Amino acid sequence: MQPFELIVSVACPGELSGTDLSPYDAVCLGSPYCRRVDGNYAEALDLLAGTVTRLHGMGKKAYVSTPATPREADLPHVGRLVDAAAAAGADALEIHNMGVLRILREKGGPVPAHMGAYANVYTHLAAGVMRDAGAVRVRPNAEVALEEMGTIALEGRVEVEILVHGKIPLGVADGCFLLTEPEETDPKCPKACREEHWLASRDWVLKTVGKGVLSGRDMCMLEHLPRLARGGFRVFRVEGLYESADYRSEIGAVYREALSSVFAGGEFRVEGRWGDVVRRHAPKGLCNGYYFGAAGRKYVGSVLQDGNSGV
Repeated sequence: MQPFELIVSVACPGELSGTDLSPYDAVCLGSPYCRRVDGNYAEALDLLAGTVTRLHGMGKKAYVSTPATPREADLPHVGRLVDAAAAAGADALEIHNMGVLRILREKGGPVPAHMGAYANVYTHLAAGVMRDAGAVRVRPNAEVALEEMGTIALEGRVEVEILVHGKIPLGVADGCFLLTEPEETDPKCPKACREEHWLASRDWVLKTVGKGVLSGRDMCMLEHLPRLARGGFRVFRVEGLYESADYRSEIGAVYREALSSVFAGGEFRVEGRWGDVVRRHAPKGLCNGYYFGAAGRKYVGSVLQDGNSGV
């Protein structure tokens, strides 16, 4: 069996197109931020069956994201999304909301549940509640340190997914930051969120993707993969939403090679060409988020230290 799983997230056919999926074991389909993303797999349900079949034909698992902050008006669609994912043969639903987990359970749990980045997993007690409600995997919130994640896995008796590279999800709002009119009538929707938008204040830089706020710096755990392996973590995510196909392809290739080296045993070293790739795709710099108990904008380590201080 493969000793680890590497996942990439893609929102729509436009992101999937051109992405080299060979480094990845699984693809998470759909954007949790906004239902209006053009071609959003979590909204365009007629695309799911063909895409899941294609991924399975490539030997990849197919996960499907659900909305991060569903409201009452969204619940009928969520029910249809659960049914469509199950009918398509999806390997899991990524869920950010206990109400959505309940919908899945009331439908008999036709698809395994993975709790996503906005599910408020801060402790093993929360993870245990989600496990008892049917979840088989959780992704702790961005503010949770690695040591706490280990406790969540052990005491919560549930598989933990780790973000190893990409923009850190920090928040999601009801309204779009990029529009001046209601989203149904604003001519900039849905094109605006396909453009790059940065929020800067002194040393701080954030990225906005419409209704979502992400870190400006890229989480990079390349230098620390042996520590993750020793900690018992086996499921790793590259955040590919709103990135280029080159980003997803090249970053994935780096982590596939690096993780394969770590799990093969022996001495591990960060190759110079790996560092070149991750720096090229991180215009605002690198960080380790909150994994080491420090502020999210810092990078802990020596091999890839670049001296930048913006988030």
